[in-house]
Amino acid sequence: MESHPLVYIRTDGNETIATGHLMRCLSIARALKKRGAAVAFLVSDDTSASILQKMYSPDEIADHSFPILELRTDYRSLDREIQTMQGILSSHNVACLLVDSYFATPEYLDILRQICKVAYLDDLQAFDCPASLVINYDFCVDESFYTKADCVLTGCAYTPLREQFADQPYHLWEQVKDLFLSTGGTDPFHIAGGMLKRLCASDDWKDVSFHVLTGPMHVHRAELAVMAGKDSRIVLHEQVSDMAALMSTCDLAFSAGGTTLYELCAVGVPSVSFSMADNQLPGVKAFDDANLIPWAGDIRDNEIFYDDAVEKLTALLKNPDARKKQSDRMRMAIDGAGARRIADAILAK
Repeated sequence: MESHPLVYIRTDGNETIATGHLMRCLSIARALKKRGAAVAFLVSDDTSASILQKMYSPDEIADHSFPILELRTDYRSLDREIQTMQGILSSHNVACLLVDSYFATPEYLDILRQICKVAYLDDLQAFDCPASLVINYDFCVDESFYTKADCVLTGCAYTPLREQFADQPYHLWEQVKDLFLSTGGTDPFHIAGGMLKRLCASDDWKDVSFHVLTGPMHVHRAELAVMAGKDSRIVLHEQVSDMAALMSTCDLAFSAGGTTLYELCAVGVPSVSFSMADNQLPGVKAFDDANLIPWAGDIRDNEIFYDDAVEKLTALLKNPDARKKQSDRMRMAIDGAGARRIADAILAK
């Protein structure tokens, strides 16, 4: 019998489905560990395992904090692994299985719920989830949609951000000196380059430094390096371990839709968002509708995208009062403690 509650987390990440599932599950895993739980990850293949391991801290690697079991299955076909999962869950005294995959099905959740408590992270509301616990941290979720779940947690209070985003200090200065620029892991439309060309050429932005996130999968990484070499205001950041600290040094942000918007809210950085994929549209529109982060539009088939984006950012640049009010709204909406709340719900009897 295990001395600590055992929680399995079933999730995946790769270039096709990105790494957000792994990151948010790791945030929850860390919160669970702080509460005395033993946590192990179940992933489809070595691709997911490799990406996840790179997210671990040196101490987590040394301590074997979160073991990873590769199921050697297809991440797109969770139903085919049901028998394997039944064997794993039945052979241990499992307190809960957390599932975070767009490829989970009602049958998958319902069958495994017969063995142990099953929690499901749901973004899509594609089906009524027959789970013990459902978490959906989108804005304005209709809880009545979930009739088959024993317990439902909804709203951005349950956004599972990294611990560093809880209670992060932030000071808003009257003059904008630093802009945070995040265009996704690959940036196929070279939005970072397009924005930098326009901002660097504008007198309004002549005294501002531009902090640009990039990385090994960034398609235009080399071009950004050339731009940074020619203009000292452009600072490239890769493999940032403390993103909250970096964000907190910036006065404004321009970011693609996704988890980064929640992180910016938790820190309180006045921001403008944009989208470049269909799955980002609900999120950016929700932040805009909630009067938290204005949306500059979608880069696709939009000839005035850059004009609109620069206009919205410049309006904030020139209005410290508007930035202060936006920052306060953002921090009130998302406090960065969502992973703690999810961990408490997972371990609740």
